[in-house]
Amino acid sequence: MKQYFTRRLPLSTLIMVLLACHPMMMAQSLAFAHQNKPSNIEARETAPSSTTRLKDALNELSQQHQVSIIFEDVTVRGLLANASVTKGGKLEIRLDKLLKPHGLTFQKVNKNAYVVVPLSTTKKPEKSSQDNSRTNDNNVPALSNNLQEKGNLHSNTIEVNDLLVAEEIPVKVITGTVTDETGERLPGTNVLVKGTTVGAITDVNGEFSLDVPDENSILVFSFTGFLTQEVVVGNQTNIAIILKQDDLLLNEVVVVGYGEIKKSDLTGAVASVQTKDIVRGNPIIAAKAIQGQVAGATVTKLNNKPGTGYSITIRGENTINNSTEPLVVIDGLMGGNINNLNPNDIQSMDILKDASSTAIYGSRGANGVIIITTKKGVSGKPRVSYDSYIGVKNPAHLPELMNTEQFYKSIYTDRVLEGVTGASFTAAERANIDANHTTDWVDLVTGPGMQMSQNLSISGGSEKTTYRFSGGFLNEDGNVLYTGFKRYNLNAGLDSKIGRYFKVGFTSYVSYGDINVGSGESLRNAYRARPTGTVYYDDLANPSENSDLNVNGYAFWMGINDKQVGNPLLDIDPTVSKLQTTTASVISNAYVEVTPLKGLSIRSSISASYTSERAGDFRGRWSKSQIGAKPRAQYDNRTLANYTLDNIINYNVDFGRHKLAFTGLQSAFYQRNEAYSIFVRDLPYDSDWYALNTAATIGSIGSSLVERSILSFMGRVNYSFNDKYLLTVTGRSDGASQLSEGNKWAFFPSVAVAWRLGDEPFIDNLNLFSNLKLRLSYGEVGNSTVNPYSTQAGLLNTGYDFDGTPAFGFAPANLGNKDLRWERSNELNLGIDFGFFKNRIAASLELYNRKTVDLILSQKIPTVTGFSQVIANVGQIENKGIELTLRTTNIAAKNFGWNTTFAFTKNNNKLLQLYGDGQKVDKGNRLFVGYPIRANFDYEFDGIWQTVDKDQAAKYKQVPGSVRVVDQNNDGVISSTDAIDDRVYLGTQLPNWILGVTNRLNFKQFDFSFFVYYRDGVQYNNSTLSGTFGEVTGTRYNRLASLDYWRSDNPSNTYFGVAAANPYRSAINYQDASFLRISDITLGYTLPQAVMDKLKMSSARFYGQVINPYVTSKFTGFDPEFNSAIFQDDVPSMTLLFGVNISF
Repeated sequence: MKQYFTRRLPLSTLIMVLLACHPMMMAQSLAFAHQNKPSNIEARETAPSSTTRLKDALNELSQQHQVSIIFEDVTVRGLLANASVTKGGKLEIRLDKLLKPHGLTFQKVNKNAYVVVPLSTTKKPEKSSQDNSRTNDNNVPALSNNLQEKGNLHSNTIEVNDLLVAEEIPVKVITGTVTDETGERLPGTNVLVKGTTVGAITDVNGEFSLDVPDENSILVFSFTGFLTQEVVVGNQTNIAIILKQDDLLLNEVVVVGYGEIKKSDLTGAVASVQTKDIVRGNPIIAAKAIQGQVAGATVTKLNNKPGTGYSITIRGENTINNSTEPLVVIDGLMGGNINNLNPNDIQSMDILKDASSTAIYGSRGANGVIIITTKKGVSGKPRVSYDSYIGVKNPAHLPELMNTEQFYKSIYTDRVLEGVTGASFTAAERANIDANHTTDWVDLVTGPGMQMSQNLSISGGSEKTTYRFSGGFLNEDGNVLYTGFKRYNLNAGLDSKIGRYFKVGFTSYVSYGDINVGSGESLRNAYRARPTGTVYYDDLANPSENSDLNVNGYAFWMGINDKQVGNPLLDIDPTVSKLQTTTASVISNAYVEVTPLKGLSIRSSISASYTSERAGDFRGRWSKSQIGAKPRAQYDNRTLANYTLDNIINYNVDFGRHKLAFTGLQSAFYQRNEAYSIFVRDLPYDSDWYALNTAATIGSIGSSLVERSILSFMGRVNYSFNDKYLLTVTGRSDGASQLSEGNKWAFFPSVAVAWRLGDEPFIDNLNLFSNLKLRLSYGEVGNSTVNPYSTQAGLLNTGYDFDGTPAFGFAPANLGNKDLRWERSNELNLGIDFGFFKNRIAASLELYNRKTVDLILSQKIPTVTGFSQVIANVGQIENKGIELTLRTTNIAAKNFGWNTTFAFTKNNNKLLQLYGDGQKVDKGNRLFVGYPIRANFDYEFDGIWQTVDKDQAAKYKQVPGSVRVVDQNNDGVISSTDAIDDRVYLGTQLPNWILGVTNRLNFKQFDFSFFVYYRDGVQYNNSTLSGTFGEVTGTRYNRLASLDYWRSDNPSNTYFGVAAANPYRSAINYQDASFLRISDITLGYTLPQAVMDKLKMSSARFYGQVINPYVTSKFTGFDPEFNSAIFQDDVPSMTLLFGVNISF
């Protein structure tokens, strides 16, 4: 090791140096410059009038630009700067002029913070007019702590008043990773060599690389909200650090509507899904990222079609006739469509669940609110990110159909056995039966599909202006041939500061989606078609036997006598049948914000969205619906425009232990919805829907225009005392155009309180909780999805006889109701946040009770009015439940971490009142007071009549093998009249409870995660059985091989036989659709920091993922998540992806 030496000095000077080097004299502190003002003693330092202390200059810049400039006192002690540099100009240019002459520079941590660091660990400071201007108290040189501790100089200061001379310092390269206790990596962590200004900041993967003087160096790791940790380097070259939280998510910020708030100050029930969780499962639709991640949110896929959306309900269904979807706010625009967004462009989704949180949105908050914030630029050098994956999706979890042998036995042998006539077969079918040949129609119309996503973004900016631009492309092939989904996305955002007081910005998001469903009939035909059928006309033994048709070489009727099912391979041809939907969407937001005073900001923003949706449906000459007739087509076009103007004022003030924040809002919303449709027959061509005027017959033409607007005023106050006692009061007044005078305006108040019990000494002294907070809230919200014209009487065109001549005119369509009001919900919420073992176990528990009144329903009225019903506010619904979010850190070792997140939801839905006239049952609409809505009402299945029960079955006019149902009143008759009805409430399509479990593990450079989702209690009337296959007693369609059909030699008690009459067969179709799904199994590898440094990358991760590999359920339909008869649908699939995330 090279030696360091000192020149001979007077004894008095050496004594002063030794005193100055005492640890008590030289203790260092990392300070925010704008929080430190020079003391009176420091102010007495002498300096020329044109210079100032460097420390004071940094303070001045910090105050001028409202940023934090972070430095160690020892770094700038005694240094002087030119005072004129602090006057005017850009911050970063002025910082460079101040620091560079002293061998210093700066690193930008984020848009509001800078760290002063050495220009180089080996480079000497430049000579300048200020070289001799380093001063010190009592003429003591400014030395580092290393000199105090070791007697050697280890800082990068090479000359100090010519007192010491240092030669080149040898270095040791240290790399490492910084994570929290849950194993999540912490980008932006400060890593500092103690006693020096040598340091680094972890990259986006929480990794760092740092040169240190020797093995005795001490590294100091610090990150906001976490405890600082020190580590001696020793003989280590790679260090894994786990930082512990100083306070549970103390500085995590959540968006609460028209503002942000620290999670520690939150009083309502709000959940957040961050970008790392959004993209974890590579969802095609962003709503998928909420499923199983947010307690209280029920997210259900609508179907299996490529590009399909999801339905979302928060804390149960609060309405019957209106929408149950939550309000979606995208960058300030209310009413956005989450399905049009690229998940890679989303920074966070904040879900407001209780009424006190959603009251800020008044009449639009009854179903909850999802606030989506898209990614924004961050100041600094341009950062390029590329995210890509490609993979294959295969049909999976399909119900098994009968093969030829099984089918023949079912419709011929078994029927003969039971004494009924067996099915007849054509010569072509007999040939297939004799050869035991099965035509797998499903396999012929389905196959593997490709799934691919490409996303590229660039972001960066200066101190004043930040930007982000991105583009994305997604392709998802359907598993049904010739189907698929394509989406193109462009996103641009810019934010800029103008002077000291103004800030402006905009975001614009453009998307285009194309969904091609193909034929709605092809898949259903494939499941229905007999396995004994023949694909090609030339393979038929005797085509004339069933008058088959040769269409493009295919046997139209597949050599089968029954002509209810056409050849699936014909309907799947795009030139024969085509169903396509395209959606173009633009979302834009622009704002201007002024900050005239400290703590006061005034912001005006305008947001607009425009969506154009076009749906085309073409059925050619040889499609199933036409069968040789001329083609038909339908074209629908819909445009939806939303505009929102918000004027917001925010004022925050602290006085002592009191903190007060006020938000005021004036908002105007306008929506315009236009639609038109045309349906034609007898087209002279076989191609799409672009020349409808050539059709010989116009079936129908329709058009519509719906407009509505809402004007709003809102105020919210957040108050905190001693950071322990929290209060939020909100009030919003909405006026809506769709309601009549006297009912247009409504006021929606809320109040919430919270107590941070964990900060109380009597709790803290227990040494039990690492966090404990109690929350209580009450609020009222409304449902604004009232039909804009429900209060008015409408007209419809009608025909009548005018003296023997047909004529057309108009007649009243409905009875208007000027007393129609908002549907209103009031909710009481009790929440508790708690943590144990330094938050290795952290949870939030919510208990709520929500009551919705003034439900908008069709109320019966005397027919003397000329009408049988009128839309009115008459019903009530209750939703109450429990939610639990639990996060556990199972293992937090040096190179291995494992954490788990649980999201549990249980909601009880009950109809409290119906029509307001004491009526408790509406069988036609399946509404029953005291039971959940979306009820199943039918006969109760009681097994299958067996041979030994033949005499008893005869009393009910049934035979062995028939469905047996419960005679509820034991009168010997199964009835369904109003007077006597043996039908009862069987269950609901709403879930009883939901659990989502996410596991994340990491080992060195590897990461592994998987997702488990369980839904319990949903009951479906199985559309697969009732709508796809029809009666097992018939011979027309193929059937499921898995069902245990009754026969005299197989006395099954689960499914009826082939010879039975089944007037109550519907009772057997109600099935438990509870299911367990394991999905999003991901294994990733991140390149070591040293490799990425050589490749000039800031991050590089490669991964493989399996989506939907395992599902188990008692449900015999296609997918237990939703009830499908597979018309215009696709099959379930399993997807295998390989992807990469790279940034430069």
